[in-house]
Amino acid sequence: MKAAIMPLSRLPSLSSLRAFEAAARRGSFKAAATELHVTAGAVSQQIKGLEADLGVILFTRKIRAVHLTPHGQALQPVLSDAFLAIRQAVDAIRPGKTPTRLRINSSGPIIGKWLLPRLHRFTELRPDIFVNIETEGGVNAMTEDGPDIVIRYAHAAPSDLHSIKLHTELLIPVASPQLLAARGIRSPDDLHKAPILHVANPMRKRQRPAWARWSNVAGLADQSTRQDSVMFQPLAADQVVDAAASGVGIALAQSLLAHGALSDGRLTCPFGPVIPSGLSYYLCCRPGRETVPDIAAFFDWAMHEAAVLTTLNALHSES
Repeated sequence: MKAAIMPLSRLPSLSSLRAFEAAARRGSFKAAATELHVTAGAVSQQIKGLEADLGVILFTRKIRAVHLTPHGQALQPVLSDAFLAIRQAVDAIRPGKTPTRLRINSSGPIIGKWLLPRLHRFTELRPDIFVNIETEGGVNAMTEDGPDIVIRYAHAAPSDLHSIKLHTELLIPVASPQLLAARGIRSPDDLHKAPILHVANPMRKRQRPAWARWSNVAGLADQSTRQDSVMFQPLAADQVVDAAASGVGIALAQSLLAHGALSDGRLTCPFGPVIPSGLSYYLCCRPGRETVPDIAAFFDWAMHEAAVLTTLNALHSES
């Protein structure tokens, strides 16, 4: 007796899925409309139709911004991967195209909070390059059959690799505007009004905890010993940003990881000081490989993208 084959559910329209994916990736209906060569109103209508079709809300809409709901957050990476795979497959069979593959390795937080939200700009610039993102195996596997590029978070540039500093990291106090308003938090003296969030980082075992160093600069008692603190493991550094944006508490966040949420208003830096983390992000490849055209193209693109972060550092350093 043959097993029954369950029919696949009907898919929503491709145009509505494209509109959602572009808006989710860019964080804006207007930016999605520019990418898709339609009006912002058309994007909005496509997404409303998709929400009606699925029976869930995908975005929360505000005056100057839109934010993904949990349903939207679950759908966006799957669609982004699917559309990227389709685009790469189509490019691969076009006459005259000889696509190459570029393997990029880093930690989950760097990939999720910095690389993926802007990777579409590189793939649009270089559709002839297939990008493979890897987190397995760690960022130290720079062997002949390993990744082409790694992005490392380290105290210094690796001496055995060709390395370029991508970003000098700062630690920035951040919280959701709603939490700050609800609890009347306006200065470092108000820090006791909300839990603090921080990362336990084994790379800094010999260094005082970040909140302890921040407290010293701010002239406060050591905040790192508070009983209401919430600690995250190093590979969950991106979750500190998400927790702060959700109103769980005040985080001392890595500026690269918090950049997106600061830019779209989900987080704000309510007060200083801003302190250096003591680490930086480095683009690395095996020596001699830096002249390979695809690797050089990614290095150039990444450094251009990092210029925005440098501006962010300068602004917060003055606060």
